[in-house]
Amino acid sequence: MSNSSRKRTMHDDSDHTTSTRSKGNKAPKQQSLGTFFSTKKGKTNDTMTDDVQWREIGNTWIGKWGSPTAASKFAAFDLDFTLVNVAGKGRFPRNSDDWRFFHPDIPQVLRRMHKQGYRIIILSNQNGLRPGKKDVGLSKKATEYRLKISKIAKQLDVPFTILAAIAKDHMRKPSPGMWHLARMENEGVDVDVENSFFVGDAAGRPAGWKTGVAADFSDSDLAFALNVGVPFYTPEEVFTAELCAKEEPLPLPAPQMWPISRFAPKSLALNRDAHTKLIEAIAQHARAAKEADRGLAVMLVGPPACGKSTFARTHLVPLGFERVNMDELATRKKCHDAVRQTLKLNGNVVIDNTNPDASARTPFIDIANENGATCVAIVFEHATRDLAMHNNNFRAQLVQARYFADKSDESSLQKRLLNVPECGDRVPEVAYHSFFKRMEAPGTLEGFAEVLYHSFVPEFESADDELLWHRYY
Repeated sequence: MSNSSRKRTMHDDSDHTTSTRSKGNKAPKQQSLGTFFSTKKGKTNDTMTDDVQWREIGNTWIGKWGSPTAASKFAAFDLDFTLVNVAGKGRFPRNSDDWRFFHPDIPQVLRRMHKQGYRIIILSNQNGLRPGKKDVGLSKKATEYRLKISKIAKQLDVPFTILAAIAKDHMRKPSPGMWHLARMENEGVDVDVENSFFVGDAAGRPAGWKTGVAADFSDSDLAFALNVGVPFYTPEEVFTAELCAKEEPLPLPAPQMWPISRFAPKSLALNRDAHTKLIEAIAQHARAAKEADRGLAVMLVGPPACGKSTFARTHLVPLGFERVNMDELATRKKCHDAVRQTLKLNGNVVIDNTNPDASARTPFIDIANENGATCVAIVFEHATRDLAMHNNNFRAQLVQARYFADKSDESSLQKRLLNVPECGDRVPEVAYHSFFKRMEAPGTLEGFAEVLYHSFVPEFESADDELLWHRYY
């Protein structure tokens, strides 16, 4: 089985391997682990694990080995299937010894890079390491992971800093949060991004990019590098026989360019006039309903986090529409009752739910008909799954993204490091799968007087937010 196919089976772009020894090498003696306790926001708790010093910043673990010092250039690497592979034949590592180096000369190469003045940084997504409800301190998987890092550290024998993102927030690749944390840990020394680099296996390479090799499980490492603005390499480009033989392996040759496969915000064509025309169409329906002394119900159709609520609050509520939303009212019955109450008084109401199919929409149409009201649908036609999930991640990570983007006060990076805000709420992916599985396009035969279409035009509180939206998530 290829490395790519192994890692692709791991959930959520996670890196799950645990340490290994090469065949024939004696495993390092295991030392006891320091007890690790979650810390309250704004605090860190240092613990020693077999000479690796660990602390937690929110949902990111930061480990240091060999007293790494600040440097203006980072040599940054993903961990699993970049620096180490699973040693056995299984898809997942069995224990903290089930690993081997991606290339046997990796320790020597990293030592030489360090000697050339680069700081060695390891950045790894590690979903599944958070303690369970019954865990006291570290879970068994987390203990194995930390023991693995200790064993890798002893064989690398070079000072390094490792960051492990254990939750789905702005620290998790492809979001650039771990890079910002590493920068804040750099003792105030500015990082030369153009002359630093990042190496990772998740480049989005198609099946057959190398004979007999499966497609990459993701392009999250490539997207991460693009977000940071740092040159990107795959491990196959860096750990070659020629480069490994060099006393001074840096600078690296020009990297190979790989196309991004995930949703690219910059590729989206925006129709800036779309909202004006749509709002005028709704206003015309509202005027006609008022002249006929009847109510108007506008039903929004689209997946979570596609801009329905923002559109309703920004454009329809100012026109006098009552907004009905099940997230706020909690039950369908309360939503039906709220719509009925407004339409009985010949008022206007916007039904701000996902409304994916006829079974969800029919009760509202029936209520409109019972009260002699007009019913109009607005379909958020831009809302492909990729775009909707991009907006979902952007919305959840925005507070953290703003925090790292703010360079107005960098006088005390360590102080800022202790005050990283928490990630916002993120809609579970299952909600998107459910929506698109159920989605039925509304039509006039269903009882709508007209079906209008909403072309996606993002609206931002600031120019900085717009820049953050254009990142990969």
